[in-house]
Amino acid sequence: MLTDDGDLVVVAGMVAAGKAGPAVLDALTADTSGGPRPFDPGRYGIPPGEFSRFQRLWYHFKVPYARASLVWWYVFCLALRRDDRVDRALLRMTERLGLLAGDTAAALPRAAGVLGLAPGTVVVTDGESADTGALTAAVRLRAPLLAVADVTAAREAGRARGVDVRTAAAPRPEGPGLWLGPPPALGHLPRTAALAWAALAAEERDELLATFERRVSSIERVRFLADETPVDNRGVVALVAECRKVPVEDWPDTSLVLMTVLWCWQEAGFVLQELNQSFLSFPALALFLVRKSREYAARLPDGAPGDPAAGAGRDPEGVVGLARGLGRLRAAVERRYERCLHFDGSNWERREFLLPLSEYRRVRPVPEELCAHLHDRIGVELPGRSGIPAEWDRFLELALEAGSSPTRVIQEIAHWAADAPDLPVDLAIFTVPHGRKLDQPWTMEFTDLFCYTGFRTGFRPEDFGIAANRVLMYNVIAQRMRYNAVKKAQNYAPVMRFPPQGFNLPDIAVAEDANHGGHTAAGIRLACRLPITVTRGGTDWNGLADVRLNRSAYHRDNRFLPRDMILGHRYTQWAKGVADATYRRGLHFEEKWTDKVKDLDI
Repeated sequence: MLTDDGDLVVVAGMVAAGKAGPAVLDALTADTSGGPRPFDPGRYGIPPGEFSRFQRLWYHFKVPYARASLVWWYVFCLALRRDDRVDRALLRMTERLGLLAGDTAAALPRAAGVLGLAPGTVVVTDGESADTGALTAAVRLRAPLLAVADVTAAREAGRARGVDVRTAAAPRPEGPGLWLGPPPALGHLPRTAALAWAALAAEERDELLATFERRVSSIERVRFLADETPVDNRGVVALVAECRKVPVEDWPDTSLVLMTVLWCWQEAGFVLQELNQSFLSFPALALFLVRKSREYAARLPDGAPGDPAAGAGRDPEGVVGLARGLGRLRAAVERRYERCLHFDGSNWERREFLLPLSEYRRVRPVPEELCAHLHDRIGVELPGRSGIPAEWDRFLELALEAGSSPTRVIQEIAHWAADAPDLPVDLAIFTVPHGRKLDQPWTMEFTDLFCYTGFRTGFRPEDFGIAANRVLMYNVIAQRMRYNAVKKAQNYAPVMRFPPQGFNLPDIAVAEDANHGGHTAAGIRLACRLPITVTRGGTDWNGLADVRLNRSAYHRDNRFLPRDMILGHRYTQWAKGVADATYRRGLHFEEKWTDKVKDLDI
């Protein structure tokens, strides 16, 4: 995620934090010998370990937008100069940004005092995430750096108040600002959050915190940073448990931020892991909520009533109020769009993107090539090409009359999907309930799920450095698919047998094997996951079925794209059509494919 100016931003932060001398900035910007090359900190007398540390800090600062406010970075690094603990620096950054928010004219004369810098000069920028010149100028001058909407007006305000207002010689165009509009007031956010928590009755607060414990235990990996040590699901649950034991006024500042993040997640329904690898602070939380609210509002025909950021800092509900507004926008967006995720298994980062429902869920015609394949293998013709459920229902009836089975139909669809010329993959994995216990799916065992993997014709695991053969690959994959479905089924249980697993949004992923032993063994690397809702007896069940596509070769051009999800969704329609028709007849899928197999014979 480092940009071309990443090293310069890191070094500027180190100078602001007192970890390097200002002369380094002059040498770095003046050195143009040899053209672009990797930055060598030792050449400039910078300890490599410290440089690596600040690189990590800047990386976490830029999540989840691949850019960050240089003003925030500067204020944070100034705070590190006073106390090198990241959690305390984040808290001081929050306080100082709050004191500097609001009217520029009022902020100019007090900025130096707030930041502990020499008075007289202030550097301003209207490109707070791109103007590295303004950042380096402020660091060299030991002067405050402020983000403003109007540089000319800031200069005039400075002259009127005896402040020397400066700008970078050549500010860089930023495009849409980080906030996608005016920023809210930030100073009152910690206080309003604490008051909102204290206003809850003790029983209501404890119930809310207990809900966080259950929910965080059931979702995929979270990885937050309140300091330089990542906090995962278990760590979050432990911190929630500590907060349940003491009154709000005794919560540590970092716990107040984390508990408020979880409350906002509960109210808004965003994907919590979008905050993975980012530092937790009230400004960062407000940025996430306001930015996503504005992104959602821009997708709606009538936008949103009022500005999502208006009054956020002084509203009694603070960021929780922002989250409730985001929740309403999310519900409106979901009526028009499918929420999907990009997932990077190497660092647990996730990013949401939207696909129009009119495209994603549109019933697509069944290709003639698939019809020919099914006729060749099953012995009957698909009655129609529209792909609607009634056609699959009739096809299954014809297949049964011809002596075939639901299992054989799903297998042949998987084989065709693995070889589809318009969506190349190496593996096509279809998982649906076996057919029993669908009246009470929370009672399912692992052997109550049918899973089948279609391998691309000619696929050889050894060609991709996969040690397992096809049978072992199948068993590893199927075991995990059945495990996922049984865990998800616990969401429906009146009394859960074990902690559930959260439902998935459709996603496309890279580096799935980076931190997952099963994925490593089975060569699951580049993936596209498409959930299915199966229906039995008029009841819809989520989380029990899906289609997963996999590509085993690592290179950028081989990654799945959003358009692949739209095309791949046809497989979920076909699998659902066959599965629902199977359950309507009281039939089951073949037992062999509900447990480990010794061969892949069909």
